Amino acid sequence: ASSWDDNAHPVAIAWSLQDGTIKTTLVQPDDDWDDWDYALEDQHGISQDTLYQRGETTWSVIRELENDLDQPYLLADDAERCEQLLDRLYDSCGRDLTIECSGFQAELPQQDIGDWYQDTAFHHQPCDERVRLMLMLWSESTKND
Repeated sequence: ASSWDDNAHPVAIAWSLQDGTIKTTLVQPDDDWDDWDYALEDQHGISQDTLYQRGETTWSVIRELENDLDQPYLLADDAERCEQLLDRLYDSCGRDLTIECSGFQAELPQQDIGDWYQDTAFHHQPCDERVRLMLMLWSESTKND
């Protein structure tokens, strides 16, 4: 995200396909998206110039995401934040958000994943790596059932 504020916008997005393939793209800022936290830029390493030069338009991102989803439902590490950023993406295209988000933790057997977050440095990873880590944790937890 561009910042921790409520008016933050997405800078990158990642999701997985049914076969486990992970797709990711940078998001080109919409004209009225001016929120930016340079300290957060230092953390994720993505500059505004990079987003304008290499990012996909919000329309392109939505079209590809919806094309890849079998159902309008996503699991995320922070469902509320994910929904907030997706809403900003959809709003930039004059559309209502049609995707529901839930925390991936609810899909796991009862376990404390606090250590997992710390061991994987999860919150310091790029979005595609976060998706990979969540898929691996889900795979490991379902093997043990």
